[in-house]
Amino acid sequence: MIVRLYQEHPRGRTSWAVKSYTASRLSYDLAARSEAVRLLINGRIPNYVITLNYLVVLSVHRIKELWSKHSGRLKRAGIVGRVAIEITKDKRRQRPTNRVHYHIIVQDDRTPEELKELVENICLLEMPPSSFKVHCNKLTNWYSDVWYFVKYRKWSNYLFRKNLKLPKFYKIGQWWVYPDGTPRTVASLKKEMLQFVIVRQRLRKSEKFIPVKPRYAEWERPTNKAKLKSVLDKENDMTLYDWFSIMLRKPTVFQTIPPRWLLDRIQSQPLKCHDFLNALYERLRNTTSKDIILSFQIYHKHVLK
Repeated sequence: MIVRLYQEHPRGRTSWAVKSYTASRLSYDLAARSEAVRLLINGRIPNYVITLNYLVVLSVHRIKELWSKHSGRLKRAGIVGRVAIEITKDKRRQRPTNRVHYHIIVQDDRTPEELKELVENICLLEMPPSSFKVHCNKLTNWYSDVWYFVKYRKWSNYLFRKNLKLPKFYKIGQWWVYPDGTPRTVASLKKEMLQFVIVRQRLRKSEKFIPVKPRYAEWERPTNKAKLKSVLDKENDMTLYDWFSIMLRKPTVFQTIPPRWLLDRIQSQPLKCHDFLNALYERLRNTTSKDIILSFQIYHKHVLK
């Protein structure tokens, strides 16, 4: 039997704070934020998003049946991914339809054309070609893309009706891993998520924005790489992180005192600024400091791996 899949008038909030994809819009945001942090902490950085759009209305039973077959075949084909199911909107993207589509983020070495063909061939085993559409696009900035993937604070996103037993997110293969690729448990992710929240709250208490006046470009000599290395080798990673943030007009968080040349002299030398930033990043990308790794995620929208 075909039933309406979405809530026509979802509640804005419930009287209690709860993570739920169907209770209310606020509850959805709480759950979506939790999923986003889990994805950012996870060791995989996806490079493609595959969209599987059903062009026909299906019953809940048929949706579950199809996904069970699709996901099993995708796993056997070597796909490792995280999947979100959503309500599809009409062509003007203003009203919901009673159809669904999937966003499948993957970490894969195949080309977009190969991935698209793979998903199409798997769907054709169960469905006629006129009943679905597949797209595959490259992900360019995972830190930004993750919030769209989970639809955090996207109030145009329609919520599924309660009790349909359609999970919002699925996984294909061994999606949860440490940065070195070692499999991990969901329990280990929850523990690290709690640490993320604690560190984020602590760092934000120590934020300090150090203004830098723009300077006119001057004639400059090429960067003395040996001298640059000598300067960086004298400092710890926390100091270098604050320098990096100052150069990019971001707040510092480790309460270090910047040298005068960083705020003044180097700002008028664009070539040296470029080389300096690159050298700072190369040093910081290998840091073992959890505070610095999280600071990059929070303030620079970038995941250090």
